[in-house]
Amino acid sequence: MTGLPTPVPQDPLPTVAAWLAEVTTGGRVRNPNALALATADAAGRPSARMVLVKHLAPEGYLVFYTSYGSRKAPELDGTGRAAGVLYWEELGRQVRFEGRVLRSPAPESDEYFASRPARSQLNAWASRQSEPLADLTELDRRAAEKAREVHGGAISRPPSWGGYRLWFDALELWAEGADRFHERLRYTRDLAPADAFGFRVGPWSWQRLQP
Repeated sequence: MTGLPTPVPQDPLPTVAAWLAEVTTGGRVRNPNALALATADAAGRPSARMVLVKHLAPEGYLVFYTSYGSRKAPELDGTGRAAGVLYWEELGRQVRFEGRVLRSPAPESDEYFASRPARSQLNAWASRQSEPLADLTELDRRAAEKAREVHGGAISRPPSWGGYRLWFDALELWAEGADRFHERLRYTRDLAPADAFGFRVGPWSWQRLQP
């Protein structure tokens, strides 16, 4: 385990990218890109679940994919905000994210969907995520039905499935310290709407936080 970088970086994103690359190539962590994603509904009731970070953009957003019919989707679309945590116990590190959420461009979602294994593509068509399920065999039946429909050809992305971009307006780097004197750096910046998929970003400012 190593502490936070010195001198303090003015931009935290290269550190996040380096940490993620290190834990991904080290082979010590299963699903090193597993993000605990927190959302809230219109009444403020929170919920959390694990998603996989599929892209970390240097502009300052991460991408994950899900069903647009899932519980998280109307919460993301309704509030336009989310928070998440990447935690690597083996390295004694975590990164906390907060920010604005937008749906990914359709071509981006199409490209990622095409890279998935065929069975995963079929399962995306078969599952009506977060809806009740009386019998597990129903999913197999729907997947088999879709497979017969495409006759071994390319499987297109379901309209109800795609990506989200979580644009960071706050980010915290955390490193485990002796006797619970952990190191924390919290970064913040402004986001101004640019288009349907992104923001113009302001400069980062930072401060140390007590453990």
